[in-house]
Amino acid sequence: MVTLGAALTLAPAALAAGSRFGFFEPREEKSQRRWRRIATYVVRWPGPVLAGSMAVLAIAFLAVPGFQPSYNERQAQPSDSPANVGFAASDRHLPPNIMSPSVFIVESDHDMRNSGDLIALAKMSSAILNIPGISNVQGITRPLAAPLELGTLPAQAGYVGGRLTQMTNLLKQRIEDLTALSGRVGQLSLTVRGLEQAVRTGTTGATQIHSGAAELRTSLAAVVQKVDSLRGTAKPAEDFIGGIPNCRDNDYCQAALTGFSLFDDLHRFDGLVGNLVNGTGTLAETLPALGAQLPGLKDFINQVNAVIAPLQSTLQVLLPQVSEITQFTDDLSKSFTDGDPNNSFFIPTQAFQNPLFKSAMPYFFSGDGKVTRMVVTPEREGFSQEAMELSSKIIPTALQAIKGTSLAGSTVSIGGPGGTLLNIEAFTREDFITSAVAAFAFVFCVILILLRSLVAAIAVIGTVALSYVSALGVTVFVWQELIGIPLHWSVAPLSFVFLVAVGADYNMLLVARFREELHAGIKTGIIRSMANTGGVVTTAGLVFGFTMFAMIVAPARNIAQLGTAVGLGLLMDTLIVRSFVVPAIATLLGRWFWWPAVVHDRAANRDTVARAVTSADVTGPVRLVGASR
Repeated sequence: MVTLGAALTLAPAALAAGSRFGFFEPREEKSQRRWRRIATYVVRWPGPVLAGSMAVLAIAFLAVPGFQPSYNERQAQPSDSPANVGFAASDRHLPPNIMSPSVFIVESDHDMRNSGDLIALAKMSSAILNIPGISNVQGITRPLAAPLELGTLPAQAGYVGGRLTQMTNLLKQRIEDLTALSGRVGQLSLTVRGLEQAVRTGTTGATQIHSGAAELRTSLAAVVQKVDSLRGTAKPAEDFIGGIPNCRDNDYCQAALTGFSLFDDLHRFDGLVGNLVNGTGTLAETLPALGAQLPGLKDFINQVNAVIAPLQSTLQVLLPQVSEITQFTDDLSKSFTDGDPNNSFFIPTQAFQNPLFKSAMPYFFSGDGKVTRMVVTPEREGFSQEAMELSSKIIPTALQAIKGTSLAGSTVSIGGPGGTLLNIEAFTREDFITSAVAAFAFVFCVILILLRSLVAAIAVIGTVALSYVSALGVTVFVWQELIGIPLHWSVAPLSFVFLVAVGADYNMLLVARFREELHAGIKTGIIRSMANTGGVVTTAGLVFGFTMFAMIVAPARNIAQLGTAVGLGLLMDTLIVRSFVVPAIATLLGRWFWWPAVVHDRAANRDTVARAVTSADVTGPVRLVGASR
């Protein structure tokens, strides 16, 4: 807007002020004579000139079909930029592409932290890993970029088989223990029966003993009483015998004293008999109570036998079945040992309580468990076209993998360099088409309003598009084929904006000048227009083009490529399209170039053109349009 304001105010004022002093009077220049000769050749032989110009542009166009835009932002930077230095160091010391993986996101309507959903996630990660060009996939089912050692059905079957083997051995030992216990219980039963018989017999004997002891005590009491009476009578005799000298040395005397001492022992014996009576009485009372407890003990032993026998039989029947299950799990584990672990993922519910497994959850799941991520690392550089193509395959592959699973209908998306550049590619393609159509439509409307000619407007737009495509072809040939560096994705749309804006302006200026000179005839007007505008417009185009070439020295390759494309486009538009193609088309179409306007060609024959070239009014100074006649 500032430039437009200056062009509408400052420039006319400066021209008006300078014209008073004769600074801006038109002068005959050598460039005008040169452009008159060029214009004369064009209007005299428009067909060959157009064919030759189109041949040059067609040659430039040949490289366009091989155009492969690069979305590698690393390649657009110098190799010694800090980012590229860091990437290079990572590639030297770490696994490839560790700094440029793609991040794959799965969003579900429920918590996925369960065994069933993890099976679906494992199936998805396995499908992604099988895409050619994928180096590894890291997710909750592959936290270390490799299948979990115990995270497969064969591994779990092997673990269960090992536990069942231990159980089988334990069952065998318990069966042996039960057999031994059954024998011991049988012996105990026999012992109890013997004890019962003994108690029964002992009870009768104890009663008899107690009765005998009681009678013995009664009899002993009578004897003691008589002995006491006898002792009182025999006391003088005992004293007499005890007083005999040397009685202790006389056997008879000593025997008599011993006999008298037995009378004293009878009292002590009476106490012992009393204790015997009491003990036998207690025994006679206890044995019946003991005998009463023995039937309960016999019942308990019978109950134990009733439990041991069925348990032993059950375990003996169960043991072969457990052995069969153990054999099945072992066969299952061995059969799938060499298979792909990604196709047999399984983690039991108990594993979710494992501390190590729980510690990995926050790295791959959101807080509510409804979102999980996988880190997908390609074999090729993450910014390369191959990585972008891999990213485009990941989403359909993942959706196909979860069909019919608990995650069917989940939303999947991909980020990282590959996914981001893939989106940029799609946006660039769509936006470029949209902007190209909009730009051409807008410029076409402006030219149509200014020139009031449908054909002229189409010719201007067509030549601008032709110069753009040709410039793009030359740029592709220089950078992609000769230098070996693909064009950055931004070069095509940005150069289009520059070339359409500038090219349309220059061509519209030329065609507008054609219209101003129509009063002299179509061909004569073309000659005059080119003679008076050729030098100025060409100089402007060359200045602009070489200015853009200054961008080639920029360290950023996309800037250098943009400068190449715009500079070449301006040169081709200035030197070929504007100088030869547009005048040749206008000459060939004649009055139809200005359709639907009606134009009468006053230069009806070649002699008129020749006279226009050689006459003084053409070679001399040309009156400016709008000056007083």
